[in-house]
Amino acid sequence: MGPIWAYRGNIMKKQITTKNIVTTGLLLALEVILQVMGNYLQFGQININVSLLAVVMAAALCGPLSGGIVGFFNGIMALVSPSTAFFMSISPIGTFITCLLKCTLAGVVAGLLFNLIIKKNRFIALIVAGLIVPIVNTGIFSICCFIFFRSFLQSGAEEASSNMLAYLLIGVIGINFIVEIIATTILSTATYPVIAKREKAA
Repeated sequence: MGPIWAYRGNIMKKQITTKNIVTTGLLLALEVILQVMGNYLQFGQININVSLLAVVMAAALCGPLSGGIVGFFNGIMALVSPSTAFFMSISPIGTFITCLLKCTLAGVVAGLLFNLIIKKNRFIALIVAGLIVPIVNTGIFSICCFIFFRSFLQSGAEEASSNMLAYLLIGVIGINFIVEIIATTILSTATYPVIAKREKAA
């Protein structure tokens, strides 16, 4: 047990450094800016969510702990978003759990995968992180919808003459997920020079 706990302790020490704390703080501020920007970035009826970029950068620059922290803050920001009011009316507890869990886990998973893949290829690691954040984020949201908002899915599916899974994928998630994953991946790869420079300086 000793060597295992020592190994975990070394990983935590590598993540909790002054540089990482400062970087995480800056990315939390960026998260606020991107959340506000996202309210005005629309293509027709589609809202383009760019706030996940801060989560990807935190996971890549500082590791899974920072990715989880910025992801958790993303969830807090989502809780005060006007679009969350509808879900609050159905299940306040479910809304809290969904908002705080989905992006927190996305940041942690992205950080773990980035640290694993970067040993082979830094650019591929960044692409994977950019893909995994919206995928995990949407995946957890979908699972929570079936757990906490089943009545909403059921009524919506009946109106659309469809089953609940099809209604969730088309009616609730729809093209927004596709736009989100494309936007996050493109923006993430654009930060590659920053990631590469920091890794070389480490």
